Amino acid sequence: MDQEMPIDDLITEMNQGIAAVITNEAEDGVVPRFNQAKTIGCLRGEFRVHDDIPPELKHGIFSEAKTYPAMLRFANATSRDDAEKDVRGLSIRLSDVEGPVLWGEPGFQDFILNSYPALFVATPEDFLGFILARQANQRLWFFLNPFNPHLKALWIAFKSRQNHLCPFDVRFWSTTPYKLGENSGQVVKYSVLPCSDYQTLQAEKPGRNQLRAAMKAHLQRYPAKFHFAVQTQTDPHSMPIEDASVIWDEAVSPFRIVATITLENQDFDDPEALAECEASSFNPWQCLAAHEPLGRMNQVRRLVYAHAAAVRNRNQE
Repeated sequence: MDQEMPIDDLITEMNQGIAAVITNEAEDGVVPRFNQAKTIGCLRGEFRVHDDIPPELKHGIFSEAKTYPAMLRFANATSRDDAEKDVRGLSIRLSDVEGPVLWGEPGFQDFILNSYPALFVATPEDFLGFILARQANQRLWFFLNPFNPHLKALWIAFKSRQNHLCPFDVRFWSTTPYKLGENSGQVVKYSVLPCSDYQTLQAEKPGRNQLRAAMKAHLQRYPAKFHFAVQTQTDPHSMPIEDASVIWDEAVSPFRIVATITLENQDFDDPEALAECEASSFNPWQCLAAHEPLGRMNQVRRLVYAHAAAVRNRNQE
């Protein structure tokens, strides 16, 4: 593990590196995100909190049975071609949320997830190293540098990239931990599990935008549904807060369902809707105190995500 850096220094260097990378990777006047770069689509739906969840999980937005308006953005991590192997991303924003938020706009709660249960890097220092390697077009050197190799990161990066037929059939994880309750002492991770009555079995309109086509075809047949679940940390050693590359064992602490997300048929793939989706931004610190992000990896994300969103919006005005 690289030597720990002051958070402010990490944020400054990450901001500079990410701004350079995404500006350089702009295409057709669109500055992409550093991660979850390609927009597949944004969809409106409902996030229904169940009324029969265990009492210890009833905190924040899960404190009572309630239905929140939700917006979900599905994305590819790096590839602009849906047919290629990649990590898929899911960002969720809930509206009509009551109570003060830790950062951002009142009334909203964000969740950010990926299609693999761990990040490929353990620490923000490791992530900064990857940013700088990507800026220098030396990504492979980051993984295989004989003086500071990141072989576990290479293995996770390889394993996490998969072919998918439809984002509605993909499971997603938060990868990083969060509080559950302001004073409960509970630490959790999140997962979103597909539970639709329909599953895509072959590619819809194979090619560059096949995942978008698959979502459209799915919704024309059946609503898309997901369960939202939380996993409680039961052992701080085997379920660390500060190593984002560790998968918390579900056999030791299973995910428990607390809500259901439903997406009905809708238009989301016209140019105007896709442009609006592309202009959206999410931040794990856009949340209630009961869902405060934990760990140094999450600590840097607040300002780094906000700065990257400002760079994207400034360049696209």
